[in-house]
Amino acid sequence: MVERVGLFVIIVLGESVIALVTSADHVWTAQAAVVAALGFVLLAALWWSYFDFAATSAELVLGSAEGNRAYLLARDVGGFLHFFVAAVICMAAGLATAVEEAGHGHLPRRAVWALAGGLALYHLAHAAIALRFGRPLRCVATWALPGVVVPLLVVLGTGHLTPWQVVLLLAAEAIGRLLYAKAIARRRSREARSRNP
Repeated sequence: MVERVGLFVIIVLGESVIALVTSADHVWTAQAAVVAALGFVLLAALWWSYFDFAATSAELVLGSAEGNRAYLLARDVGGFLHFFVAAVICMAAGLATAVEEAGHGHLPRRAVWALAGGLALYHLAHAAIALRFGRPLRCVATWALPGVVVPLLVVLGTGHLTPWQVVLLLAAEAIGRLLYAKAIARRRSREARSRNP
């Protein structure tokens, strides 16, 4: 299941990159190139965090579950994945509009909602899956709250942020979350090594 979902995620994120490239093809400006590059960084950070952490975690949890618990976990995670896919599709639409509107003073509110709301939904879906896997609420809230709050703050700044600033802030949040997850993984690895010399 994890492998098949991973292939689907590659397709969805790949389509998002194609939407970026197609939008940049319609608008040949330096601003559009900057927004497209930032959008690619955002998608790459999401790809990296998904395949380094979410897929690995799902494989470990589902692989160790047995019987009815394995079925229930797979069913619930499959349900949450609909929100994950919807989030990436929303972000792709928002990124395409951001590239096309790169020369304007700000993005239309609907585009910001699609882009920032998509990122917030992405994090909420991951948080729901982590909670379903039995992760403590306090640990999940540490990374999930900023992942929801930052995009919503970006929405509040809609009329004051240029397209490149919107995408930059969201990419920075995604990179920050990725770096945080990598730091936690390194710390856990050190702790495991110290317990089992």
